Amino acid sequence: MIICDLKDWDQEKHAFHPIFHQAITFIQQTDFSELPLGKLDIIPGKMFCLLQEMNTVPAEQMRAESHFDFVDIQYLLRGEETIGVARRLGNEDVVEQRLQHDIVFYQQTHNEIPVTLLPGMFAVFFPHDLHRPCCQSRGEVLIRKAVIKIHLSLFTEVA
Repeated sequence: MIICDLKDWDQEKHAFHPIFHQAITFIQQTDFSELPLGKLDIIPGKMFCLLQEMNTVPAEQMRAESHFDFVDIQYLLRGEETIGVARRLGNEDVVEQRLQHDIVFYQQTHNEIPVTLLPGMFAVFFPHDLHRPCCQSRGEVLIRKAVIKIHLSLFTEVA
């Protein structure tokens, strides 16, 4: 997991893989306020953005999730969101798998820590990172976020 603020990107971008640069450039160049909710292709089949709005809920009402084939960049546009984060150990109880959507849900996690995002911040979740998004920080609030999904193959392709 990586936490970053877009205002710090210029100082920190040298530490990131080039495919992250492409994703962050998409974020920087996109006026999300003008776009409808839903899926936006960046690299068809390999990188896309899910533009979402939802109300935050108490953490105990959300399930932790992870992915196999995609890395998430969850960029908060509006509101305040807490995301629970834990490392996948392999002994968690799986509640549901939607393999066609590259998502697995878990009943509980071990050693989960809360991470709070404010507008302009983003969190990067790798396949071994369990994450419980859309949780309340200080009560229910409407959030708007862009979730960039990056296929793992883009980290090994030669530019």
